[in-house]
Amino acid sequence: MPEPISRRQAITYGVGAVAAGALAGQRGGTISRTAHGRRPRKPRQPELPQPRVLSSRDGALSVRLTTRPGVVDMNAPKLVRTNTFDGVVPGYTWELRPGDTLRVDLRNRLPKLPPMPMHMDRPHQWTNTNLHTHGLHVSPAGIADNVFLDIPPGRDKHLEIPLPADHPAGSFWYHPHRHGGVTQALRAGMAGMLIVRGDLDEVEEVAAAREKTIVLQNIELGKDYQLLDPIPEPKPDQDFFPKALDLWTVNGVLTPRLRMYPGEVQRWRLLNAAEGNFMSLQLKHHDFHVLAWDGLTLAAPDPTDVLMLSPGNRVEVLVKAGRPGRYDLVLTPGSSTQPNVPGMPESGSPGPAGGGMPMPGFSTLKGELDKRTIMTIEVSGHGRSMSLPTALPAYDPPILPIRRHRHFTFSVQRKPDNTFLNFGVDGKPYDMAAPPYQVPLGTAEEWTLENAFDPKLMEHAHVFHIHTNPFKIIKRNGKVLSPPLWRDTYVLTKSAGDTLTFQSNFVNYAGKFVEHCHIVGHEDLGMMSAIEVVE
Repeated sequence: MPEPISRRQAITYGVGAVAAGALAGQRGGTISRTAHGRRPRKPRQPELPQPRVLSSRDGALSVRLTTRPGVVDMNAPKLVRTNTFDGVVPGYTWELRPGDTLRVDLRNRLPKLPPMPMHMDRPHQWTNTNLHTHGLHVSPAGIADNVFLDIPPGRDKHLEIPLPADHPAGSFWYHPHRHGGVTQALRAGMAGMLIVRGDLDEVEEVAAAREKTIVLQNIELGKDYQLLDPIPEPKPDQDFFPKALDLWTVNGVLTPRLRMYPGEVQRWRLLNAAEGNFMSLQLKHHDFHVLAWDGLTLAAPDPTDVLMLSPGNRVEVLVKAGRPGRYDLVLTPGSSTQPNVPGMPESGSPGPAGGGMPMPGFSTLKGELDKRTIMTIEVSGHGRSMSLPTALPAYDPPILPIRRHRHFTFSVQRKPDNTFLNFGVDGKPYDMAAPPYQVPLGTAEEWTLENAFDPKLMEHAHVFHIHTNPFKIIKRNGKVLSPPLWRDTYVLTKSAGDTLTFQSNFVNYAGKFVEHCHIVGHEDLGMMSAIEVVE
């Protein structure tokens, strides 16, 4: 039996009757308490929970979002003690429409930390917070999607984020983006889905399908199922982000069950909200019919038997159930130094034999990257056979005339003896005082990102993400892609010299934002730089 939670611990972690009971059954990862503080008995395989949905009304969605410690039932051997949004993992789903305004009263109730150095290439002040609406094409300035805001424990901040009237419909998400503490937030489970409704939802076959939000997370914990603090300057036998176990959760619980009937079509919105793991998914005897990547709709459904999501990616798919039976949704995880999972794009170079060495400060637990079942699909019963669409309202805006070409690198800095120093962009770790790369508003540029040579680790993948504007990938490792790929997050494959070439329109919004590796441990250790769109 799990250890009881004392009254003192319950108070510390914010377990309350209102938080625990008022929303029971509406979301996964429910905060739980019995009369004796023990973990309640659960079925061996719970039904897939759905996060509570908060929808806009009269052109606005107003939410109060509180960051705080919580005790969460993930159907694990013990209750999980971690940092949360509003006491739940994942956070509530926010639902908006183009032209709406998102208003957030963000309250930081995480514990205050003792004073510590503010090194931009090390974890620091990880209980300070802010909010990033990942993938939304919105203003990065002022009180909108401004990741330079800093909200210490005990402080509040009101945010207002207007969506443009022509914002694409799709799946986006929100999470803290306070540099130095992004990894701690995501490995704790602080993330939620953000849905923009629109033209894709009006496609007849899509509208007819039952919809499921599926937030995939790797919750990184100590041996007593508690979130551990980072170590800014680890010893040789320590990690920057220590852990003793991983919980691969689906909507905040382990190995849930989802029911379908033969011939039924469901719409799944999948999000990889892990701090740094690639996630390759396969469903035996079933194809995924891809509608959109990163909230950007394709011209027609794209059938595939494997989905490879980099950290930060979203994918929307239709799944049509086959014959009665039980089918496992199987996850093959990958890491930055062991990225060879099904569906991973090919590297431009084969790399050395015996690659996949661990990165100092980032140990891989035994069994962490083993293939595993994360959800079971039970197909039974009867119902009308449903159809799949043949055409979709594609997101494919024209690229403006290319004003400038840029070549830059994701790099690793080391001492002469090859001891790790930090990550960086073009050989430099993130520096708040460094001038940003400037782009004139209303122009387009073509950038090529290269995986820089690392003499210590010959295989080392990264994930490129940029805020505010999506990008159109036209080449991968020098090979032209036909058709090109619209994304806001994409893998930079593992070998030195691997490249991504993409184009982007810098439109509608002036202001400063960031580009970075969305293996966010790399970001917190320096792999980030500022971009400024100027009028």
